[in-house]
Amino acid sequence: MAGTAVILSGTEVSKEMRLEMAEEVKRLKESLPEFVPRLAIVQVGGREDSNVYIRMKIKAASEIGIEAEHIKLPKSTTQSQLLTKLKMLNENPNVHGIIVQMPLDSENKIDAHLVTDSVDPSKDVDG
Repeated sequence: MAGTAVILSGTEVSKEMRLEMAEEVKRLKESLPEFVPRLAIVQVGGREDSNVYIRMKIKAASEIGIEAEHIKLPKSTTQSQLLTKLKMLNENPNVHGIIVQMPLDSENKIDAHLVTDSVDPSKDVDG
């Protein structure tokens, strides 16, 4: 039995998903007027390719009504410092989503798996 190939437009799917999310955020804000959905994007270092992706994520969040904060940590950040920052974000009730921008551009050895595993699953946007 021969199969048929279906061409999927990532752009169209993404557009539909954003429209659905924007509607969901709008309904949420109507039922809870004081609620402001917040996303924290944590970056270690300053790779330009990461900066481009972060700008795109912030723009997409803004388009659907989510406030996004870019938390830029220096290249000298240690694993312990990064884990402490993530713990603070996990415990902050005003932060509803967390993205750890990869790759981690640190002068120090940081275990990326340990870092991503430390994000609260209920706030893990990438997980």
